[in-house]
Amino acid sequence: MKVSYSAQLMEESVFRHLNHLERSGYRSDYDEFHSLADPIYELPEDDREIAFEKVNRLFFMEKLKLGDHVLRALEAVGLIPKRKRTSKKSALLRENQALKSDADFTEADAAILPGEFTEETESDDSDDAEQDAEQVEEEAVAVVEEEAPPEDSDEVSYDLAREFEERIKEVIVKRAINKVDEGSNVLNRVSGNPIIEMRVLASRFSNPEEALDLDAFLIQEFMHAKDMVDPEFDYEDAFIPGNPSVKNLITSRFRLLWNMYVDSRLGRIGVVSVLPKEARFREFDNFYRKIPDKQRRGIFEGIWTADKFTHEELLSMATDLDTLMSKYVDPGEISEEERDFIHLQGSPCPLCKFPTYNWVDDPESICDEMVIEAIQIDFPDWESKDGGCDRCIEVYELRAGVG
Repeated sequence: MKVSYSAQLMEESVFRHLNHLERSGYRSDYDEFHSLADPIYELPEDDREIAFEKVNRLFFMEKLKLGDHVLRALEAVGLIPKRKRTSKKSALLRENQALKSDADFTEADAAILPGEFTEETESDDSDDAEQDAEQVEEEAVAVVEEEAPPEDSDEVSYDLAREFEERIKEVIVKRAINKVDEGSNVLNRVSGNPIIEMRVLASRFSNPEEALDLDAFLIQEFMHAKDMVDPEFDYEDAFIPGNPSVKNLITSRFRLLWNMYVDSRLGRIGVVSVLPKEARFREFDNFYRKIPDKQRRGIFEGIWTADKFTHEELLSMATDLDTLMSKYVDPGEISEEERDFIHLQGSPCPLCKFPTYNWVDDPESICDEMVIEAIQIDFPDWESKDGGCDRCIEVYELRAGVG
């Protein structure tokens, strides 16, 4: 699997991160960046873009290691196997190579930045450099052998990650324009060569103290992407019927249920998610507050503890309240009459068809008979148990002359 980053993301992330470090009193990386970037302005204009991209890539990947956030997230969700045995050796070798590269990289080299930066550099011909490299490698091997985990540890999860890694062609991380633009998507999913596209705000990379928030965001979005390429989840671009307001409502509910499914699995493997369980319940409570307290908590716990969902199951529960309640509420707990009076926040008013957050659940119990008759003249099939939004009831009260 190949992981790549857009030039715009690397440029803005490095710029924001270095500025944050400089304002916090850590100038070494900031000064080093400008020692390499400033001479680029002396290059011909046509060569500057490539040269700046090389410097930004060097700092994003090697100096500031901002790309490690993405790799850790991919490992955490099992899209790539966790690096075992060779990780410390590779880190030591890369550190040694970086030290040698820094020693050889001068301002004169900055003038020829169109040359490629790579993690591996050619070793010095001197005997000292070769001996240093051999010594680092020997020390790394010793550390790896001493701390290597047992052969059979985590083999099942490792194999599953291998399957996902081989199934996915590439992961592309791009700069999001705003928070609405953030998120993950899977391209070429149907063709069999899926590419995960992640869009993230560059500002998330700016503050090292907010690294955990960045990791949690990436992990959650990669979990969504993993579901989308998982045959058992069986994701598909389903058509949602209804007017735009109804579609938005169903989409919001579906997103909430899917986030709950993601968060609960992360919690079971000990990975911190974007929101803790109680925060998710408050979000769930806002959507389904008209369901009685006991049953509402039971539905939430049922979804939270579920081992497996498919895309179709989540969408059905988001679309139809009866489907959701029949799955987690015993038939005897709520009568049919009580169910008729459950009007969810954001559901369309049966009269004006707009999303409604202030329901009048039983107009007949509080309104004059003339108001009910006025409504039924315009809507013959309407019954009081269908309810209505407070605005519509007020309009019909005025029309009936009782407002």
